[in-house]
Amino acid sequence: MRHFRAMVACALSLAAASCWADGFDTASSRNSWRPFVGLGFTSGGDTLLKVNLVPQGGSGPTYREDVSSGGGIDLRFGFSRRLGELPLTLQLAGAYHNDQVNGIEGEKIRFRRMPIEATLLWHATDRTRIGFGVRKATRPVFKLDNTTCSGASCTGTAHFKSNIGLILEAEYALTPGWGLKARYVVESYRVKNAPQILLDKGALTLEEKFEANHLGVMSVWYFD
Repeated sequence: MRHFRAMVACALSLAAASCWADGFDTASSRNSWRPFVGLGFTSGGDTLLKVNLVPQGGSGPTYREDVSSGGGIDLRFGFSRRLGELPLTLQLAGAYHNDQVNGIEGEKIRFRRMPIEATLLWHATDRTRIGFGVRKATRPVFKLDNTTCSGASCTGTAHFKSNIGLILEAEYALTPGWGLKARYVVESYRVKNAPQILLDKGALTLEEKFEANHLGVMSVWYFD
């Protein structure tokens, strides 16, 4: 739920600026590579671990947070290029994608991956483009610090492997240098290796598959 609320807040705040949209391109941006940075949130995927956390102050009932294979914050950097006079733009990007839960007693559980993406976008209008792409989530790691499984410590790091994911994306230009993206990604992970304690406690099993299909929204800033 925390990711869904963040996604809604991001979408509403950015949509409020849409009346100033002037399209994606400027005279200097055509036929050149434009660097960009992005910040977004995603939600979806299978639950990797359900975590019971102690409320701030240490009193009252515990509450649950989930670490998922598709959720988290998405930070990215890439390059975008309009393909001549064609109504097409190619984007190449690398990202830091991380879902993390922190407890007040030192618990930290996170699923981190570093996707590499290539996306081709069609300019449906001056302000809107839609397209598809592929991505490979490199170095997916599931790490647990100061956590317990069935009353016993299960601190450790598990390494995953990913398939080639598919991206469906739409983007709206708020200004020539600022856009809002919405996307759906289809991908999955399998457990490559894990500490024996995680296997013994049933937290993970080798070759276990986790579907990581997710929705995401993000704000992207372009530079000439």
